[in-house]
Amino acid sequence: MIKHVSKDANGLRNKTKWISNSCFTLILTGLILLLTCEGAQDNTADYWMNQARDLGHKGMHEEALQAYDEVLKLDPKNVTALLRKASDLGSMGRENESLSVYEKALAISEETLKTNPMEAFAWQDKAIALSGLGRQKEVKQAYVEAWAAFNESIKKDPENAKLWKGKADTLANLGQWEEALQAYNKVTEIDPQDYMAWGRKGEFLGLTGKYNESLQDLERAIELIPAENAEDIQAWSLAKVSVLHAAGQIKEALIVLDNVTTRYPQNKRAWSLKGNDLAKQGMHNESLTAYDVVLKLDPQDADAWNGKARQLAEVKRYNESLQAYEEAIRLTPSKDAKDLAALWRDKGDLLNNAGREDEARSAFQMAIDTLDKILQDNSKDAAVWLEKGNALQKLGEYNAAVDSYNGTIKHAASSIPGRISSAKAWIGMGDALSLQGRNREALEAYEKAIELHPNYGEAWLGRGEMQKAEGDAYNASLSIFVAGKLGYTR
Repeated sequence: MIKHVSKDANGLRNKTKWISNSCFTLILTGLILLLTCEGAQDNTADYWMNQARDLGHKGMHEEALQAYDEVLKLDPKNVTALLRKASDLGSMGRENESLSVYEKALAISEETLKTNPMEAFAWQDKAIALSGLGRQKEVKQAYVEAWAAFNESIKKDPENAKLWKGKADTLANLGQWEEALQAYNKVTEIDPQDYMAWGRKGEFLGLTGKYNESLQDLERAIELIPAENAEDIQAWSLAKVSVLHAAGQIKEALIVLDNVTTRYPQNKRAWSLKGNDLAKQGMHNESLTAYDVVLKLDPQDADAWNGKARQLAEVKRYNESLQAYEEAIRLTPSKDAKDLAALWRDKGDLLNNAGREDEARSAFQMAIDTLDKILQDNSKDAAVWLEKGNALQKLGEYNAAVDSYNGTIKHAASSIPGRISSAKAWIGMGDALSLQGRNREALEAYEKAIELHPNYGEAWLGRGEMQKAEGDAYNASLSIFVAGKLGYTR
């Protein structure tokens, strides 16, 4: 599911992705600016929208969906709620439901534009809905129309920060980075006390790789938030964590997460991120403690059981790890087939490491069967072909693995994620070919991977091993040296 820059302030507070089409597309995972009403009562659309936002920040996605449903009971044509609900459903792997909600949002946006063709936000809504539906050829034109409409509206009301925010988001989606930054600057110029504007600008800078400037603006946003507004303090703090992750500053991210979990111990998402970051630092027991807090807050969190299983395996508590994997598998809905397949694969790896090879083979086969069901519905899913290839290789079915990796290469898009998937497929293919003694073909596969993604150390190491096997000792030593510099050794 492809999601574009939106009018909300969630952005980097959730997961972010990059997609490259004819121009790079900036993606902020939040959707639509949330206009809150200070006097909102317990049964108003504003109240339930705020509830949905806050629940989403805490990682309580099912509860957030229920809150969006309450919004839509009160206001069935609330496009903001529809787009955010569709986005969340897509993130949760509920693709069919997500598409249905995007269709509703598109229909309402088009109805609005029939009445008022110069309604800028309706064009922006239409673009987001079209993107969610995968209708990329129509997305750019919708954003062009939105840009023109924002320009006309700003001529009439040049100090309207909301219009400038909309224009900035639209320019970002059109790949016009400098113009977008100028528009974000205009928003903070109009109202320098608007913490949402500073945060929005910080998110944009983070997604364009300007991490130091991004962190400064996000810190400015956090400083401006009233002390009693705990939800936004948490949300923008986690946005800062996302930028720190992107910048590779895991220790600094942990400092922020320590602060959030100390001040707001009920924030499940902060504890989850903390567990993940502690694991990256090799602090496996501390990571386990964080995941245990998540599971105390929500015993039904399959992702937390998965994280706990991984950390238990790291500290060689294999039986407990297997129990945690079984719990994660039990709690993962069958419709979340990709997640389920990954869990079966990881469980297979654990069983393999524990010397329980027959059980490991059964687990890998379960992963393959699950992936095959996905491919029956969508045979062009490059990521699924990649996962299937990896599972087949673990079973020693090398020719079948090569066929699956070819499926990835055939169907991967030309986007950045597509190129990454292709590079990984070439590495997997190189491994499968080398295990069959097909050294020359394996060498070619590793070189293809390096062409696509020269920072993958495993590709350089595979290349070096094949060069060595072919008697090219000099180039082999160079390739293995590069692999080591990239932090990869077998």
